Amino acid sequence: MSTISQSWQSIWQSAINCSSLKHRMDRISEKERLNLTEETWYKKMGYKINLDDQQKTPAFEEQFSRFKRFVTKDSTVLDIGAGFGRLAIPLAKEVHTLTAIEPVRVYMNVMKDRAARDGVSNMQFSEDLWSDFPLHEKYDLVYSTWSTAVKDPATLMKMHEASRGYCVLETRATPLQKLEFFGQIYPMIVGEEFRPPGNYLNFITTLYDHGIYANVKTWRFDREERVQTMDDAVDFWKINLGKYTEINGEADEKLKHYYRTNMNQDGSHTFNYKEVYCMVWWKV
Repeated sequence: MSTISQSWQSIWQSAINCSSLKHRMDRISEKERLNLTEETWYKKMGYKINLDDQQKTPAFEEQFSRFKRFVTKDSTVLDIGAGFGRLAIPLAKEVHTLTAIEPVRVYMNVMKDRAARDGVSNMQFSEDLWSDFPLHEKYDLVYSTWSTAVKDPATLMKMHEASRGYCVLETRATPLQKLEFFGQIYPMIVGEEFRPPGNYLNFITTLYDHGIYANVKTWRFDREERVQTMDDAVDFWKINLGKYTEINGEADEKLKHYYRTNMNQDGSHTFNYKEVYCMVWWKV
């Protein structure tokens, strides 16, 4: 009797192939989809974010301290999926050069404006997808935080290839199905359970397949966000659902009914996030 062994990398790829990502819009490119959905989110929600206030929180100070230990004043750094530059801009002040990759145009514009405002002149910028970014050099630190840019074995191992020092990934350790959107909203509208394309364990086991033994640090982070109106909550859910399915009138009514059923006594709605986050890092 013969047995067939699967690599950890192939198990991750199978999870991706069977995941709910198959529902995402395939009539446009990945970069176009990202810009469409994220620009919609920014117009409705993103303008409310105060990055200056975020950078004064204990959570940010802890995160910044975690990353500072990987760099010196002579370091070259690559940030994959830099977003608004919340971490990239202050970290650039501590190193020789920092390259920020961000394919979403509205995020890139905010990041460039903030870098100019803060007098940060040692940053380079790329609007490529990480999968398309040309590697012409190696960096002392390659990292990605809270980004979907590192999404499969190929993009993970590209991180390793790009580094001559350290690689760091920060992501969620809590299963997505435990979150309100993926556990309740998505199944209610799409009509099936959300199937994730993998998790942080896939990073660790795929690296193990390649003889790389990663370190892991986890921490608990509880927070809550409150929206005051049904329109704000429904807009939030519709923007996220728009990545997977078309929103018709029936779906809209279901979302409003869900809101009325779960709203607070004053008519607001609270998003409770009780999660575990993690950092995966390794030396090249």
